[in-house]
Amino acid sequence: MTQNIYEIDLTRGNSDELPVEDIIRELDQIREKNSTIKLKLNSVELNQSQLIFIKTLIEGYGHKLTFVQTTSEKVRELCSEMQINSTNANFETINVKEAFNNEENQITEENKETTSNENKIEEFENKENTEFEQENNNIEDSNSTKQTISVYRKAEEEENTDIDDEDVDFYATKTDLPVVADTKNTIYINQTLRNGQVLEYDGNVVIIGDCHPGSEIKATGDITVWGVLGSIAHAGIKGNKEAKIRALKMNAVQLRIADCYSRRPDGTNIPYIVKSSEFTPEEARIADDNIVLYKVTQN
Repeated sequence: MTQNIYEIDLTRGNSDELPVEDIIRELDQIREKNSTIKLKLNSVELNQSQLIFIKTLIEGYGHKLTFVQTTSEKVRELCSEMQINSTNANFETINVKEAFNNEENQITEENKETTSNENKIEEFENKENTEFEQENNNIEDSNSTKQTISVYRKAEEEENTDIDDEDVDFYATKTDLPVVADTKNTIYINQTLRNGQVLEYDGNVVIIGDCHPGSEIKATGDITVWGVLGSIAHAGIKGNKEAKIRALKMNAVQLRIADCYSRRPDGTNIPYIVKSSEFTPEEARIADDNIVLYKVTQN
């Protein structure tokens, strides 16, 4: 693999005033580790202490000063003493400022492309909801009554509910009750699920990452997402109504638990979520034949 050579241009400087801040600014912009640096001086004269300072500064950033382009015999002699290659010839390098500007422009173009794709993602999600609503209309129970798809709601929006968050008493009396363990198999997925990926597992699923719109998770047990859940999630696919779906940020296109279906509320069709340390984990479970969201922790 060819290593890039980054050029720091000091031809506008002089030997009396070393542009230290400019050098530091350019070193901050180099993304690659252990890069090779060329110092462009041409006719600019540097004394030994200045050249040693620049070399030490570059090495402090984890890079190596390998080339010095200069027309000065004095600087060449100093480079020889410091075992640095000196040359008067120009060769192919990457100017740090130009590289940084190109990277900034590339990020801007990617942001434009992301913005242009938001409408496509919204159309895709609307199509997903329409298809699943049509599919749900074809599902009949043993009494030939149709299961309708609801909008999943947050528990705090319910006036009356039979499920309350547990009050923790750290000074409660010691108990001899055994710990209840889930004996189902559990699989850990340490990656982000992207558009088009489908994960199906007989047991519990734990995902360390996000789930993008267009992906789908199916599990006979619980589904836990340590990230943003923006896809379709179906827990308890074999009829387990005690299954639960948890996520640091619940933004699912559709939630399913056993034979209960719910879609994302109108007005929250957000394809991209800005990550924050203030996320409150939520858990979806069945209450009165509807899927309701509960905060896992309370302030």
